[in-house]
Amino acid sequence: MVFDTQRAIFDLIRLEHFGAASSLLRVLFEANIKSEWLYLCATGKQIEQFKKDNIKSKINPKRPITFQEMIDEIEIKKPYLNGNLSEFKKYHWKGLNSFTHSGAMQLNNSLMLTIEQEESIAATALEFSERFAISSLGLIGEMFCNVKVLEVYLELAESRLGLSVQTI
Repeated sequence: MVFDTQRAIFDLIRLEHFGAASSLLRVLFEANIKSEWLYLCATGKQIEQFKKDNIKSKINPKRPITFQEMIDEIEIKKPYLNGNLSEFKKYHWKGLNSFTHSGAMQLNNSLMLTIEQEESIAATALEFSERFAISSLGLIGEMFCNVKVLEVYLELAESRLGLSVQTI
């Protein structure tokens, strides 16, 4: 899902459909978090619940799991993230929702934009989608213990994201 969405964002930007591309950024973020949570944190029971689109919380099994609970559980499993996923959500969730649900940010993307504004929107959407696609590639390499995929992930993380092996 992450790779399909990233490709759709890329294609929409290429076709100058900036609003449609921006609306997929939340979908991309959620797909990345859910896949990582399923792999690292979900119980067998929660995986079965996921197949029915009805995942229950570990904290309160009578309620659906929240997106923030998934993030919290990932950050417990990966303490080296230093709360970066929560921080990212804190600062970007409202904007991502605005794009996805035709809010003010989406409306602003639909108005007459200068070339510089269009280029900025395109660059931001492409960078965002690239970061999460590369992150998902690393997770796939980890899930399947595939050294070649992990090597590609590390190369991309260094060349495209400026991360070194020591910071990953």
